[in-house]
Amino acid sequence: MSTKCVVAIVPSDLLEKLEQQFATVHVPGLTATRVKGYGEYKNFFSSDLTSVHTKIEIFVEEESVQAIADAIFQVARSSVPGAGIVAVMPVDQLLHLHAPATELNP
Repeated sequence: MSTKCVVAIVPSDLLEKLEQQFATVHVPGLTATRVKGYGEYKNFFSSDLTSVHTKIEIFVEEESVQAIADAIFQVARSSVPGAGIVAVMPVDQLLHLHAPATELNP
């Protein structure tokens, strides 16, 4: 099986709705981070041109990617420029930091 990382940058006010939608497609976990930046849309009313969004990262098996992308589009799709992006990236290796205590102190 191939592991992928789905990264979405979306308006922060959509996070709760996205979490609810992710529950319907059984997303195993996610990381959400507040980010600032600009791309297609620049905030000309701010001195630094950036706007605040939320970056969501989800590590899943390849067969789950389309359902997750569809869930994001259902909630976050917009005709407004700069509404966000979704990217799917390959993961060469995924290591869990959890290890039994006996493995930590050989």
